[in-house]
Amino acid sequence: MMKRTLTILLVVAALSIGAQAQSYKSAIGLRGGDPSGVTFKTFITRGNALELIAGTGYWGHNFSITGYYQWQKPTGWTPNLDWFIGPGTHVGFWNDYYKTSYNTGILVGVDGIIGLEYTLDDIPLNFAFGMGPTFQLTSGPGWYYWNGGLAVRYVF
Repeated sequence: MMKRTLTILLVVAALSIGAQAQSYKSAIGLRGGDPSGVTFKTFITRGNALELIAGTGYWGHNFSITGYYQWQKPTGWTPNLDWFIGPGTHVGFWNDYYKTSYNTGILVGVDGIIGLEYTLDDIPLNFAFGMGPTFQLTSGPGWYYWNGGLAVRYVF
């Protein structure tokens, strides 16, 4: 009887730890940083998510849409705190001033992201901080720089 109870407890504990990697299906909110704007994140499987950010980048000098594919796992440090990592891409347009400076208005590149995300239990909010490299494939002030930001999202 003791062995059976212990087995059931271990299975329940293992299932609850795995469930922490995704405590919601989708979330929408705001992100400050580079890029800044509206962020939408949705899980396509238990530990894999897509995130889209639409807004300004490079300190307001462009408008872009950035998309990431993220792998997300619990940190093990505290419940509801996950880490994530993944590749992405962005496409956008430079403002008029920079369009003239860079001889093109088109902005295309590849991105990477790594970060932490915490989802609250009592209210449907989560907070995420992510940062990573950006490689410009078209025009810009340089072909490589780091970006990052803080997101606050409503989860549903």
